Amino acid sequence: MKKIKRWMILGALLAFCGCNQEESLLELNLYKFLYREKAPVNVQLYDSVSVLRRVPSAWQLRNYAISNMAELEYVPVEGDTLHVRLLEFSSDMSALAFFLNSGLVQESFPVVEGNFREIAMRGGRRLFVFRYGLLRNYERSELERFVQGFPNYRAGLPQEFLSLPISNRAIGQTSIQMRDFLGVESEFPMLILGYRGDDVFWNAARSWGSVPQDAWQVWVANSRKLHRNVALSADTVFFNAGAETRGAALRLPDGRVVCVWGTLSAENLRNHFQKAAQSVYDSPK
Repeated sequence: MKKIKRWMILGALLAFCGCNQEESLLELNLYKFLYREKAPVNVQLYDSVSVLRRVPSAWQLRNYAISNMAELEYVPVEGDTLHVRLLEFSSDMSALAFFLNSGLVQESFPVVEGNFREIAMRGGRRLFVFRYGLLRNYERSELERFVQGFPNYRAGLPQEFLSLPISNRAIGQTSIQMRDFLGVESEFPMLILGYRGDDVFWNAARSWGSVPQDAWQVWVANSRKLHRNVALSADTVFFNAGAETRGAALRLPDGRVVCVWGTLSAENLRNHFQKAAQSVYDSPK
């Protein structure tokens, strides 16, 4: 009887884990996702290999850990077609990095491409690019409801961004550096926020997750090669990041990397850096 109970518990745990695992686009029945109560008239699916052949190389999707892609067509009314290109990345971070860095998609206002308008929205690790004719008008609220109808929808910045200081954040100054950080090749993505106060601009950044010690040391060594006047003080690295631009970086005991740089005096750099490091250190890992 005890053995049966153990197997029942194990089975329940496996089922629970399976339910919490995110389904990929290749596993979803995309004909069930309706727009204005109508199913798509055409659905095309692409895996991580075929998507790179389908999308222009200028998109550089290989650099953003693309997983899958779907292309859907809806006909809300006769003579009107809504195209939806749905890009699925390996993580929220990769999707957001492409969204912020590529310059190929626009969220705030539709952009004109030939005879079409395009607007994009992100939901978790998926990016939705809507394309429709110039003479058509689609309510943003309708498109948002469509995006929210997909499983594992998440909006806004990931929690990791929110661990950086809140005060003095500069609107629109958000980015992710994937394969190099401050012009130095790196093995860890860095999340970056811009700040402005008292006519001074600076940046604060943190790694997406924990960074191995050897990867951190490689970045420090490569920074030295750029003749940035790198100096070590305890566990903190001080460096020059450009004309009149000072910076400081630290790998916290839990492995997360924090960095601050800008046109700051030595005292202001120290204050902003200590604030950012403490904020990240106090946040959930």
